[in-house]
Amino acid sequence: MELFGFVEQWSDMGWLLKHFGPLFVAVIFFIWRDYRREDRLSSRISQLEDEQREIILPLVRGTTEVVVRNTEVMQQNIKVMERLEHALNR
Repeated sequence: MELFGFVEQWSDMGWLLKHFGPLFVAVIFFIWRDYRREDRLSSRISQLEDEQREIILPLVRGTTEVVVRNTEVMQQNIKVMERLEHALNR
C-alpha cells in the first residue's frame, strides 16, 4: 500500500477505512491531492520560466542592440546638423 500514490486497489481503501476510519482516509486523500497539485504547479512554473528565458531574453538582447545603434545614429545626426548650421551661418 502506497499512501502518496494513494491506494492502488479499492480493497486497500477498505483496509484503511477499517483500521483508521473515514477521517483518516479523508485526510490522506486531501494530502495526496494537494501534493499532486503542488507537483503539477511546480513543473508548470518551471516550464514557464524556461519559455521566458528562451523567448524574452533574445528579444531583450535584440532591443538593446537596436537602442545602441539608434543612439549612435542620433549622435551622428547631431554632428551633421551642427556642421550644417555652422556652414549656413558663414
